[in-house]
Amino acid sequence: MAPGKDNMSENVSVLTQRQLNKFVREYCIPLDLNPVLPSKDETIYPFPQGKFLLYTRVCNFANYRVPFSRFLIRVLQFFWVHISQVNPFGLSSVNHFEISCRALDQKPDLNVFRYFYEFITAGDWYTFTHRKGIPSPSSYEWSSLKNWKDNFLWLDDRCLPEDMRWRFKDQVMSFDLGEDFVFNQELARSLIEHKSPIRPLHEHFLLLGRVCFRWSQGDRVSPVIRRKRDRTIMSLLDGLKVPSFDVFDFDLEDQGEGEIPLMKQVAPSAQEI
Repeated sequence: MAPGKDNMSENVSVLTQRQLNKFVREYCIPLDLNPVLPSKDETIYPFPQGKFLLYTRVCNFANYRVPFSRFLIRVLQFFWVHISQVNPFGLSSVNHFEISCRALDQKPDLNVFRYFYEFITAGDWYTFTHRKGIPSPSSYEWSSLKNWKDNFLWLDDRCLPEDMRWRFKDQVMSFDLGEDFVFNQELARSLIEHKSPIRPLHEHFLLLGRVCFRWSQGDRVSPVIRRKRDRTIMSLLDGLKVPSFDVFDFDLEDQGEGEIPLMKQVAPSAQEI
């Protein structure tokens, strides 16, 4: 039977050691965070001492990488919820919002995120869903996601802030927008105008959107998205809206003398380990 929404204390990981090794290589999981395979009787919660749970779908669907972005951590801290409690759909909404803001050359804004999304329960998990009656800055290409609750590994919790708390069901869910709520309306309008689909993204998008902080190509090589037809360099903003990534070449470009190395450019957006 497939894992349901209300069995967090029963779910165990079905990952094999071979799958774990491939995942760690493919998504550049820092080895000093000691990624390990859960035993056959270790469930999602409680965690082993010094560890936390990472679903593989956080990387291959929700587009986040380890280390995580500061904005993601800020959102989780505001709602007093642990990253392991938010389903991949919810995390993908945060990721899409963050990248979309950066595509507009804007910092991701928590209040604008709250204007678009509300925090709700999803069985034993939590998620973020579009607020009713408010135009959306995104659309979903996928309506369901299989096999995410039983594909997880343990990582050292040093990559999370010490005050990241586990949310319990008896805690208050009072995050409504009050009459005095203020947000950046210009940014909200721009996000609606440049609406794009939520979907798995190529690494180039994640680096340009500053949600990926490990780059195997070296400090002096930058990711470039080109349109195959005429080799035009696509902006992150325009690239996000293209229906199919098949029209792109994901290219590399040497940085010029005096340019700030790529990893130094993106580092301020990363949560420290």
